[in-house]
Amino acid sequence: MIFYLKPMQNLPEVFAASAQKYPDQGFYSKDSHKFFMPTRFSVLYERAQALAIHLIRANVKPGDRVAIFGDNSAEWLVTDMAIQMAGAIVVPRGSDSTPQELEFILNHCEAEICFVEHLRLFKKIGGVLKKRGTKVYIMDPLFPEKTAADEKLNVLPRLLHDLPLATDEELKELEALRQKILQGDLFTIIYTSGTTGEPKGVMLSHANMLYQLEIAPKILQMSPRDRILSILPVWHIYERFMLYSVIFSGAHYYYSNKKDLMEDFIRAKPTIMASAPRLWEQIYQKLRERIDKTEAFNRELFDLSYGIKQRLHRAQNVVAGQSAETGEKNFLSNLFEKAVSVFSLAGLKGPDVYMDSIFLVRVRAMLGGELRGTISGGGALPLHIDEFFNAIGIPVYEGYGMTETSPLISMRQPGKVIMGTVGFVPDRTTVEIRGEDGRIMPPGEPGVIFVKGPGVMQGYYKNGDATLKVLQNGWMNTGDIGVFTRSGALSIRGRAKDTIVLRSGENLEPVPMETLLAQHPLIEQAVVVGQDQKNLGVLIWPDYDRLLDAGYQVSEFDLKNDLNTYGELVTIFREICHELINEQNGFKSYERISHLRFLPDKLRVGDELTALMKIKRNVVHAKYAPLIDSMFKE
Repeated sequence: MIFYLKPMQNLPEVFAASAQKYPDQGFYSKDSHKFFMPTRFSVLYERAQALAIHLIRANVKPGDRVAIFGDNSAEWLVTDMAIQMAGAIVVPRGSDSTPQELEFILNHCEAEICFVEHLRLFKKIGGVLKKRGTKVYIMDPLFPEKTAADEKLNVLPRLLHDLPLATDEELKELEALRQKILQGDLFTIIYTSGTTGEPKGVMLSHANMLYQLEIAPKILQMSPRDRILSILPVWHIYERFMLYSVIFSGAHYYYSNKKDLMEDFIRAKPTIMASAPRLWEQIYQKLRERIDKTEAFNRELFDLSYGIKQRLHRAQNVVAGQSAETGEKNFLSNLFEKAVSVFSLAGLKGPDVYMDSIFLVRVRAMLGGELRGTISGGGALPLHIDEFFNAIGIPVYEGYGMTETSPLISMRQPGKVIMGTVGFVPDRTTVEIRGEDGRIMPPGEPGVIFVKGPGVMQGYYKNGDATLKVLQNGWMNTGDIGVFTRSGALSIRGRAKDTIVLRSGENLEPVPMETLLAQHPLIEQAVVVGQDQKNLGVLIWPDYDRLLDAGYQVSEFDLKNDLNTYGELVTIFREICHELINEQNGFKSYERISHLRFLPDKLRVGDELTALMKIKRNVVHAKYAPLIDSMFKE
């Protein structure tokens, strides 16, 4: 890892230093034949300098808000850097956002300039942009020239091609601007709809992100030798902090998408990749499908290899004291368990070396063969998937954070991968677990997570009331329920605001149930409901392809097809719920699911789901209120 000798004061300083320090750093986009083609970061930086001068001449001033409504691309990075070089504040959002969200953001942040991804998005918000008199730049190089001329739009790739490189005088102008940007100045406002309410603009300073660059690349041991595969939406703070970590460490960055992901693993051979739990689930399922399609002997070999690796990994964790348990163990019991594990390690290492070299190495090759770590964040990773990747030799560095903490609060580290936890709190960040009465809970006792440190936001833009609800005296109320394990790692137990309170007064967390239900092959999505009810119900979106394979003539595209009228299917899915959500699986008796309804439509990002696939419970409850009411009238 290479570190900078002098402390950085702002992100433009980081960009400038990296362009000079890492001349061969590459950012890889795919051509029409899906081959990765590199562009050196120093070239992108020069384009950003030229665009920054252009924006300054267009009257962009320090502190102005400039919107980018776009997706992952080199053009997005150039635009992001240029806005910051001009001293302005980046207001990003994805192209899959609703027109209502984008209109609210534009009006609330008062952006006078907006970068728009493509024609489809421009058609959605063009009227709003015209009404506001917003100056528009289009990021798609294939945008129709006639439409651009008629609407008086700037097409960014053509503009970047035509703009001359910044002159020496202009470079001095940018340097003078850079020196005036203070650590406490904002570099971005990210509007997060979360799971409830109106979008709130999270204000993050240069100091917030510089702190992330101080800790994350060091934890991940990032260097110019690394190759990072990008799949998450770049407007989200999770991918944004990964992007800046790549720039900071000189690593190489590959732009991918969900459709091409498995092939891109082979093409790019990434060493690190960050994603949300749902994508790791999909990767796991694709790996399992490929294994299941092989000959019976190969499947048996995999099961044997994985079984050895799984037992070895568990034994290593016991010997290293890497447990998610919260209570202290009896000394003799602990000693006996460690002794058994030591003997297991001795007996398993030989078979593991042999079996790994003939089979598991081929499984890792399906992901490029060079992954030295995966990063999971934005939600809880199912335990069996967590164990799968760790056991086959691809460590999962699960992290925990939120937009309001820019984002990192805690993270697993190489050599300290404790499943069932989100790792350790980094230096200069403090986490307290507080009970309902506000007292600090001791290790092993759950409560609401409060965090204080250099990563905590400056507040919500133009929303003092919302800020005061979550941020007081520098302490951020995350709304998450957590507990410190006996090893000092942080474990997340649910969302305080997701908590369902039954009529009996019992409190329960729906997320663990929903996660377990969604792992069943016939269930794609599940939402547990039951606030103020006698017992619980669940809304289910099934896997229609598997239903067809099972012989049911149903289609998700047939709007007249109401699965709730199929008595046999309702019975089958109720039995699935009873098999999974029961006391044998660690659930309480009052957590059993008594009611069920099939959803008429899939939950979608931007509507009922956030960008990280979290359920917007208030939206689901409002949209499907009659359906929910009907199940509890039974």
